[in-house]
Amino acid sequence: MSIKNIVRKQSKRTAGRKNSLKATKTPKASKTSKQVPKQNQKHTGTSKARISLQKTTIDMYLRHISNITLDQLNTLLQQKITKKQKQQVKEQIIKIEEKSLSRQQLQDKIEQQKQQFKNYTPEQKKQYIQNHTIYNTSLEVSFFQEFTIEVLQHYINNYIKITFFNSESRREEHKIFLITKDTIIDLMELIHKGKNYEDNLTGSDREILQTYLQATKVEIITPNEQKAAQNQKRKGAYFNYIDITGLDLSRYQIGNNEKEHLNLSETQCFIYSLMQSGHYVESQIEYIRSQMNEDNIQFSLSSIKKLKGLGPIHITYYEDGKKDQIANINNSSTSKNYNSKCEDEIADVPLVNIGCYKNHYFINDDCLPISKVWINNFKEHCKYSKFMENTNLKQIRKTNNSYCYSFYKQEQNIGISAGTMITTMMEQGLFQEIENPNIYNQNEDKPISAPIDCQPFQKFPQNSSALKEHTEETQQIREDNKDSQTDIVHVCKQLIVYADFESFTKDENDNNIVHKPFLLCWTVDGEKVYSGKTIFSLIDYIEQMMIQEGYSKFLVLYHNLSYDASFILQQQITIRDILKPDNQIIQFTVQRRNNLSILFRDSMRLTGNDVSVSKMPAMFFTKEMQSKIYKEIFPYTYYTMNRYCNKIGSIEEASKHIGKNTKEEFILSIRNAHAYVDEDTFDLQKYALYYCQQDVRVLCKSMQLFEKMIKEQFDLELFKYVSISSLSLEVQKQRGCFDECVQVTGQLRKFLQQFVIGGRVMTADNKIIKVGKEFPIDLENKQVVVINKDDTTDDDCTSMYPSAQRRMYYPTGICKTLTKEYIQYYNNPNNLFKITLDQNSQDQSTLYLEVKLKKSSTFIRRDFPLISYKNKDGVRMFTNDFDTERSYFYDCISLQDLITFQHIEYEIISGVRFVGRNYTIEDVILDMFTKRQQFKKQGNPVQIIYKLMLNSSYGKTIEAVHNTEDVILTQKEYVDYIYKNKDFIKDITQIGDKYIVNVRSEVVDQTAYTYIGVLILSVSKRIMNEVMCTAEDTGIKIYYQDTDSIQISKADVPILNDAFFKKYSRERQGKGMGQFHEDYESKKGEVTHASRAIYLGKKFYAVELQVETKEHKQDIDYHLRGKGVTTQSILKKCSDYKCDPIELYNKLSNHEEIEFDLCTDKPCFEKNKAYEYVSRESFIRKVKF
Repeated sequence: MSIKNIVRKQSKRTAGRKNSLKATKTPKASKTSKQVPKQNQKHTGTSKARISLQKTTIDMYLRHISNITLDQLNTLLQQKITKKQKQQVKEQIIKIEEKSLSRQQLQDKIEQQKQQFKNYTPEQKKQYIQNHTIYNTSLEVSFFQEFTIEVLQHYINNYIKITFFNSESRREEHKIFLITKDTIIDLMELIHKGKNYEDNLTGSDREILQTYLQATKVEIITPNEQKAAQNQKRKGAYFNYIDITGLDLSRYQIGNNEKEHLNLSETQCFIYSLMQSGHYVESQIEYIRSQMNEDNIQFSLSSIKKLKGLGPIHITYYEDGKKDQIANINNSSTSKNYNSKCEDEIADVPLVNIGCYKNHYFINDDCLPISKVWINNFKEHCKYSKFMENTNLKQIRKTNNSYCYSFYKQEQNIGISAGTMITTMMEQGLFQEIENPNIYNQNEDKPISAPIDCQPFQKFPQNSSALKEHTEETQQIREDNKDSQTDIVHVCKQLIVYADFESFTKDENDNNIVHKPFLLCWTVDGEKVYSGKTIFSLIDYIEQMMIQEGYSKFLVLYHNLSYDASFILQQQITIRDILKPDNQIIQFTVQRRNNLSILFRDSMRLTGNDVSVSKMPAMFFTKEMQSKIYKEIFPYTYYTMNRYCNKIGSIEEASKHIGKNTKEEFILSIRNAHAYVDEDTFDLQKYALYYCQQDVRVLCKSMQLFEKMIKEQFDLELFKYVSISSLSLEVQKQRGCFDECVQVTGQLRKFLQQFVIGGRVMTADNKIIKVGKEFPIDLENKQVVVINKDDTTDDDCTSMYPSAQRRMYYPTGICKTLTKEYIQYYNNPNNLFKITLDQNSQDQSTLYLEVKLKKSSTFIRRDFPLISYKNKDGVRMFTNDFDTERSYFYDCISLQDLITFQHIEYEIISGVRFVGRNYTIEDVILDMFTKRQQFKKQGNPVQIIYKLMLNSSYGKTIEAVHNTEDVILTQKEYVDYIYKNKDFIKDITQIGDKYIVNVRSEVVDQTAYTYIGVLILSVSKRIMNEVMCTAEDTGIKIYYQDTDSIQISKADVPILNDAFFKKYSRERQGKGMGQFHEDYESKKGEVTHASRAIYLGKKFYAVELQVETKEHKQDIDYHLRGKGVTTQSILKKCSDYKCDPIELYNKLSNHEEIEFDLCTDKPCFEKNKAYEYVSRESFIRKVKF
């Protein structure tokens, strides 16, 4: 039969098909079916003894329907009342019953209602929605409370706008929230259970209900279907229907049952349609797929146009009841810096026809051997075998009691396309909707194997010799780039401004409030400081400078911009291009009507996140200069709006709010500010202005000196870079470290990202370790190890990551996929070990391998194993007990260490290799380290610049792919945007009159040097493995490792040094690169040793230090670590328990739960969903081991 590949013969299943058709056949709508469906019959109140009410009683019940009992409502339902009144009574019965439902029952009811609604006929659905839907209607809160779950559940994935009166701003404001199933349940429980229910909620759920409690009106934002359709992006996803005819539609990604459909749907539908075209080889498909964000099920037309390597595409969009719309894409252009192998091949790819229906892409074949006549008559004639065997039906004639079929000849062109076939089948009800739409939510963490062809995923630097391996066209592109460069330099005059806000954090009753700015100061040169109250003061100044001084570029620096941005974003101001990694705002642009664009940036990203303004003078200036440039004292929590307006404050009262500073120091600061009134009072406004001015002076002077140092040492412009890591990367590029190194993207980058394994942090064998002579030994407790020694020391590696770079090279040249021959070759460990780090390596390759591991007969169990995996919570665990069936990802250095130190056997599954090396990094790192040592000896602050550069240089190479972006919208833009992009939105934050919408990027085309970062991490781990495995093999017990340091007995250090020198012929101890030295420090004096220690887990331990003071007296200090808690909160808890830190940690080791208050002795801020900061009196964190 001519359609063998499309249509399955199913004559044997005809009877089964008839039965299924009967079950799925849509009944004809009766006159009553247009009415609202009846509610659950148990609410009708029918009984054998019918109770009759007088008309006056019925009228009274109806007037007071919200106040009568359930029995009265059921009685009322039995009376002769109108259909509208009956519906009103039924809805009131439902409301009363919902009040008694639990959260789980409410959730079950939503599912029940959704299922009931799904079974309605189209006419019933339409009537129901007309009766229950309110489009863009403002509702009084009391009326909103009358909504039932049946109504609210139809608003899931729409938006609720709650208007309320803000008592602080004294104006009406509103917030918009996405309606989810949980939102509905929360609202229903709040309405029925009262305000106390709010106490059980946290985060955004709590915020919705807090806002609702203040509401004056509620609006449900649901654009009508026509407007929503106009705003929708043209996009493609999976087809949410299965075929019931028995046709083989797998070519169009449509199955005959849910299991088959699920298997077909594992590939995104646009990619699937390209694969079905037969015009692309597998490497080309891989290249196109790698640019798509796999977190998105749907993919829009606008994003398809951005994909590289597609070739000519013709897309026909089919919509029910509308004319087909056509989009043509001729994407054959190439990026000049990309390897264009795949894109060059695309030039010969013929036109690909694709259809899109119900947001589903499919290959749009022409001239299918199936006719519309066959489809239109399927339901009536599917029981006849002749009909089922021939889909090229032309005509049906009825003669007496039989049918006569006529068919098109095989050579005749029926002319029906795949799109016409699918839309006609939908019209005829030949598809069945899948009951569980979540069938596609399969976010399994599957390992990614090496690409079939690595070349499309590499970006070469200009003038790279690696380009010579490509086509002549690619070489010509490189020459064209070179020739196109001109000597014209456009000089932009840039103004750099340093600014800071001061804010109120308390009200008159000492209650915490949303932080409100009351003062803004800024400076350009660190001498003259300007001030104002809002950001508009600064903007007016910048506009004036643009006009008067001719500046065309503007950069405003705030230290910790994420905090100050909360005040700027609340204003009615246009903001674009926001950068918000880890939910911290680090950069954005303010746009003004006169084409003025002002860039705001966080200076903390350049100095390091742990460097506050108060630390800057010590960081950048000599001790002599520090006496002139310093940050002042400020009693933040003493300042309130009333006190500030009244101007005069009490010195005695304010002194209670200055932390560790003394009253005398505060009075000196007041005198410096010329704010001293008398011995008891000071001028709050003068002092606040002086303090804020001093803040921006320190910031300005420090950053200007920083900028000067960078220019002198590296000839780079500091403020061209967002972070210190990007600046450090540029220094290495400038010095040739990255010459011939490619940047990777797409599938290759995803593959290499699996190799990023950070430093090992763990206790020995993941057990609790107690060190000290007073701890009793409990042989029955296998999870606690007691070591009776009293001489613990911290052995720290000097500059571990720079030391790793000093020992290695950067791989260069083209990355290539390992062939079967190479896999077989490197499966022999002898060949693998021909690869070494030195320049005389017998094999110059660098390998990145997907492997399966197994234990050899001589496998070595380690207290600190080298094999690791991520558990269900995403936490990396190092273990001796590993799964031999799963894939592991190691570069050649890490794999060699597994073999050397644990005697692991391996089998390579897939991999890639680089064949070149650039050793420039060795000399650059050594030069920077040497200069830092020299400047440090001289007491020259320039040394800190080299320290920053050395410690941050590798971070940028392992930066993860950013799959989301933030868009800032005005209220006018908001509603249209969310309906156009609702399938891609991850989060919405309302700030003042604007919204920050976090959306999943559809096209991901970022590049990185991931493979270099992986190698740095591996060599750094080798530095630690060499020391730690030597110690363990020598019988020395290590208690704890924290990435670049180990905790061991001080008596064992010389033994370890000798064993290490004997094995590796180099000194282990010292302060040179890669050497180890004791790192315990105390402000009380010199640390001699640690007498007691308890190691509970990762980043959670306490060590008791024995200290010799300057007066040669013995004292005790503590080295404390507590992941998630502060040192001050630990000490406060010790004070509460009247114990020392070791005793406190001993309680934790016995599985006792202890609460720590993170707000102890330090201000605590909490950022809410609206990006407002609120102070907290306490922040309790519970800890239990």
